[in-house]
Amino acid sequence: MREPQAPAVSDRARKEARDWVVRLSSGGVSDTELAQFKAWQAAASDHARAFAQERLFWGELGSLDAGRASAAEGTAARPRLVSRRAALAGGGALAASIAGVMVAPRIKLLWEADYRTAVGEQRRVTLPDGAVATLNTDSAIALDYRPDLRLIHLLRGEAFFEARPQGGRGLRVAAFGGVTSLSEAACAVRLNDAEAVITVASGQVEVFCPAAAAAMTLDPAAMVAVRAAQATSYMRGQAPAPATAVDTQTALAWRSGRIIFDGRTFARALSDLERYVPERIVLTDRSHAGDLVSGIFSVHEAEAAIEALAQTQNLTVRRIPGVMIVIS
Repeated sequence: MREPQAPAVSDRARKEARDWVVRLSSGGVSDTELAQFKAWQAAASDHARAFAQERLFWGELGSLDAGRASAAEGTAARPRLVSRRAALAGGGALAASIAGVMVAPRIKLLWEADYRTAVGEQRRVTLPDGAVATLNTDSAIALDYRPDLRLIHLLRGEAFFEARPQGGRGLRVAAFGGVTSLSEAACAVRLNDAEAVITVASGQVEVFCPAAAAAMTLDPAAMVAVRAAQATSYMRGQAPAPATAVDTQTALAWRSGRIIFDGRTFARALSDLERYVPERIVLTDRSHAGDLVSGIFSVHEAEAAIEALAQTQNLTVRRIPGVMIVIS
């Protein structure tokens, strides 16, 4: 006996789903818009199916484009972008195709996060236990507070945590299979690809990796103690590096609205600035990638900083709003 087929998805539902794919992939969705999306999904039986189909379609298209770009350029795969004319004419469909491979992770992030920031936004929040978290650009955290545990998951980006003891319980920040434990201290935890970087501003923290975030006790053999004006890092599943001295005024300058480069490579500086703009930065002339640059810039004027750094290398900047910044 043939199983009954689900009703066909309407054209209107498909179009609305495509719009939601683009909006949810933009990184600038507000809490109100997220609530509207959930209400839209529940409003009609074909909405959820339409969204799943559109997300799959654009994800496959993005994967195809990424493969073509990788083969053509011999670099890490990223969605291939078509001509400027097509970019300007393509509108939402192009934006969806570029962001397609990132849609599912971002939607999962939106669902899980208790607090988050859009690209270019910073946000300071007081948590239920009195601890304070300051989220940098494009960041997200989720709270997992229990009677015997104060646990925060850093899901994306970077956040600065200020903790005070509460009933003998310290605060834990989990990221990339490791845990940063702090009792009366302040530190930043930042995610870079598969690496977590911990920078301590005051007090002392203990960094464990690998570690089960909710375990009653953590293995001291997998721990590195990090004091004020020191930093450490770890890769997923690997032991933390020994603590080293760090200039916190430079490393944590974003908290006062600044980005400071002091002898940083041009490519690394661009990578840091990319976090503050909605576009991808593409450096086509790699001959300057290792050149050292210095400067102090505002996090609110990242585009001007990109222009200024490019000029120091006698390079030009072309921007397709919302899509990419090409430096050549």
